Amino acid sequence: MNKNRSMEKKCRKLECDVLIAGGGIAGVMAAAAASRCGAKTILLEAAPFLGGVVTMGPLEALMTPEDSEKTVIAGMAQEFLAFLKSLDEKAVPTPDTTGYCASIVPYDAEIMKYALAEFLYQYQVKVLMQTMLEEVKTEDGVITSVVVFTKTGRMEIACKAVVDATGSGYAAYLGGNDIMSGDEDGRNQPVTALGRIGNVDISMLKKYVEEHPEEFKTFQDGIDLSTEFLHLWGFRGTLKEGYEAGKLRLLRNEIHVMQTTRLGEVVINYSRINADPWKEEELSKSQILCMRQLNELLAWFKETIPAFQNAYMVQTGYVGIRESGRIKGRYIMTKKDIISARQGDTDVGMGAFPIDIHKPDNGMECERILAGYHIPWECLMSEALENCFAAGRCVSSDFEANASLRISMTCMSTGHAAGVMAAVYALNKGNFKYERIAQLLEEQGAIL
Repeated sequence: MNKNRSMEKKCRKLECDVLIAGGGIAGVMAAAAASRCGAKTILLEAAPFLGGVVTMGPLEALMTPEDSEKTVIAGMAQEFLAFLKSLDEKAVPTPDTTGYCASIVPYDAEIMKYALAEFLYQYQVKVLMQTMLEEVKTEDGVITSVVVFTKTGRMEIACKAVVDATGSGYAAYLGGNDIMSGDEDGRNQPVTALGRIGNVDISMLKKYVEEHPEEFKTFQDGIDLSTEFLHLWGFRGTLKEGYEAGKLRLLRNEIHVMQTTRLGEVVINYSRINADPWKEEELSKSQILCMRQLNELLAWFKETIPAFQNAYMVQTGYVGIRESGRIKGRYIMTKKDIISARQGDTDVGMGAFPIDIHKPDNGMECERILAGYHIPWECLMSEALENCFAAGRCVSSDFEANASLRISMTCMSTGHAAGVMAAVYALNKGNFKYERIAQLLEEQGAIL
């Protein structure tokens, strides 16, 4: 035999009860929940790390576990946040200084990356990273197995249930389920790569905010600068001046800047490209353009804002897609459901983030949500596949409802529910009833 390890040419075989497609925050919660229910669980992730935009974005913060009056997201999400806090004591819900939502959870992206992996290790989930979903095999509307491609060849994984946490509904689509994409005109929200900036003087930044209140937006009576973690929405004049001076090729009316739990570090949400999320060429070009936009902004801030004088780029993230594919489920959640704080007889989780739509013209359309809404299990069920359940931003919803459902903490809520649903289906198909799902979710601390 050749001394070099030979690559497997035949398709290898694995099997599990529940297969999770996608290792973002929703997929991680789904995998942990399924395993906690006793299901043998495998999670697939195309990247070399878990977390998706939460770790590699990098996201500004986790938003939001509360509405204006109470906690609405607990269960597996709360369990994970407690674990994260054990590694990073400052990663706890803190008031949103913009007043846009009730609270946000700042965190360190590297600690988050470790926490997600360790969390699944503790739940004995088999994780296959750098693994691409290639084919979904079905019989009479039931998924029987998936075929994946790895660095060492193809693999077929037999499974009894699937959770689609791909963000785009890709697993359901490969299985023959319809997906929805874009608004009424087929337009998707712009894509963005965020930037993590180090060595920012936070005390000087607070002074800048205090001296330039007209630059910043708030949904409450001013910005509380005494808080430990700043979330800023604005820099209007500075952005306009940079564009007019030819230092910024992208004109934004306002941007988000959020402190992480690492001293002197912030995440900036500035870049924006109108790209088709289904075209690799456009996404690849967007990656380059977004990095250019971020570096131009940092150079301009270093020149004009004293707090950024000695700052440097820690990380430019990968292009984050706000909305692409949404599975067509047995119920399509609507904007009316969100703003009316809907509640029904088959609810499996909650959400409370505003309807947050980034517009192609660089503006934003937003509508605050003061009372949490309830999510029915039907919008986590694919319409044409009996054993395929959705988690995260690809749950069954219209374009506007998705602008709230896609947010990290709500993805944790739907991930928890989808994981329990998949486990119950896989382990005891005859007892796949809402009452059993609700019982398990409540036993695990979820708020329905």
